[in-house]
This record gives sequence, structure tokens and C-alpha cells, in this order.
Amino acid sequence: MDLDRLQGEVLGMIRTVFTDYEKLERVHKFLKDEIYEEVKIEIPKKYKKTVHYIADSLQAGEICYFNPDTLEVEEVPEKLVNDPYEFEMVTGCGLENWDLKNEEWERCIQVDPMHSSDSYKIMERFIDQIGDKRFQEKLTNAINRRKPFANFRYLIDDSDYLQDWYDYKQEQYELYVWDIIEESLED
Repeated sequence: MDLDRLQGEVLGMIRTVFTDYEKLERVHKFLKDEIYEEVKIEIPKKYKKTVHYIADSLQAGEICYFNPDTLEVEEVPEKLVNDPYEFEMVTGCGLENWDLKNEEWERCIQVDPMHSSDSYKIMERFIDQIGDKRFQEKLTNAINRRKPFANFRYLIDDSDYLQDWYDYKQEQYELYVWDIIEESLED
């Protein structure tokens, strides 16, 4: 049997039990206990602090330039790079006012902020791991309406899960940053 057909059959079987909580829970337990192997990505110690710093900067709306030889990081506001005219109109500072060193580096890795669809997926995965089914349902409904990020934020800010959310989001951003750096280092 080829892979496409096998996938189709497995998904078809899952669809038949999708609305039966007890059966779906048994499938989940079996997959988790017998099949699924969680891949734990380890960021090398040499890069850990830098990756953390870049992840923080991305969440603040910066584009980061990383020198893998010296571990230097240079942040530039995303607006300055993507819309320099508007940035200059708002701030009075243009590209010429920035003393950018990254252009002189022998090697430079550009790390852009995460696309909003990827940020949305982070919210979805976080919701999936919440133990409180009622709150999980509220969050799911919130992100499926207009302004999903604002709706999610409104609910999570006033919940017992706020610190869990911050920790999870930080971890996901760090993995995102490390993936970009690791891929660039392999080239």
C-alpha cells in the first residue's frame, strides 16, 4: 500500500470516531503511548542567550541581524525596513540615521518577525494543551472570530494560564529563531 492510500485510510478511520469522545480518547492514548515520539529540539548552549534575545526582539516588532561568528545582534524596527518613508514621517529618523554594522559583517543571518499565520498556530497549539475544557472552548471560539489575537489576549490576560502562555510563546519563538539560524549555518 502506498503512503497516500495509507494516510487516507488512517484519516478515514479517525473521522469515523471523531465525534465519539471515548473512542477518540482511546485513539489519542494509543498514539501517544505507542507511536508518537515527541521531538525535543535543544538549542546549543553557545547560542541560547542570543536566541532568547532575538526571540524577545522579534516579539517587540524588530527585525534582527545576527553575526554567527561574533554572536552580535543588531535590531532594526520592522517599519524602518519595510516602510522607511512612513517610519521617517512618524519618527523623524530615516535609514541614514542608523549606524548599521550588519552590512560590514562577513556573515549575517536576517531573522524576520514571525508571520501572523504562524503566530496563530502557536495560539492553537497552546489551546490544545490546556486542561480546562471549558476555557479551551472559550479560547477556540475567541480565535475563530474577527480579531483573533485581541480576543485571545483579552481572555488569557485574566486567566490562570497567563504565565503558561508567556512561557509557551517564548519557547515557540526561540524554536522559530533557532530553526532559521540552524538552517543558515548549514548552508
